[in-house]
Amino acid sequence: MKMKGTGNLIYLVCDWLMRLAILNVLWITFTLMGGGVFGIFPASAACVALLKEWIADRRPHPVAFYWNIYKRSFLSANVMFLCTFVLMILLGFNIYTSLQFTGVWFYIFFSGTVFLAGGVLMTAILTFNPLSHGMKAKEALRNALHLLLLYPGRLLSFIAGFALLLVCIRFIPGILPLYSVNIILLLTVLLFPFQQEAQKPV
Repeated sequence: MKMKGTGNLIYLVCDWLMRLAILNVLWITFTLMGGGVFGIFPASAACVALLKEWIADRRPHPVAFYWNIYKRSFLSANVMFLCTFVLMILLGFNIYTSLQFTGVWFYIFFSGTVFLAGGVLMTAILTFNPLSHGMKAKEALRNALHLLLLYPGRLLSFIAGFALLLVCIRFIPGILPLYSVNIILLLTVLLFPFQQEAQKPV
């Protein structure tokens, strides 16, 4: 028998808090299994896949499901990781170069580089959804760029949610191991639809 009213709301909130905490622990564990840097992107793709299952009210075995998606997306996800890493290194070099300028040129080069770096990171985050569906790196990148251009308003919502998360972590740093990456990925799942739905902009 299902609870109704306030009792049901409290149950749902507690249930999701527990599941999100488990998800963050899985993300940390599988990231370490991949040697740290090479585990970040496949672990994130698996995290997105499990979140989509939960949102669809399906309850697969968390560890087994996570492991299957992690294995399937490992190579493609790390191709995306290496591309992102190289681009961030180049942008970091550009920031170093901008330090040689003064006045308005410094602000133009520095702010432009930071803007590009943010775009690269956001695009990388949006590839986790298609990667979780078994897409290759090139297809996932195309899908991510499509969503980034199609939903600029949702991008602002994502930035606002990310800023709120940073504020919460700033004042309650103890939540970091349980609620951090999972919240960021939950925002991407809720705000950005997958390719099949992308033809219906809001």
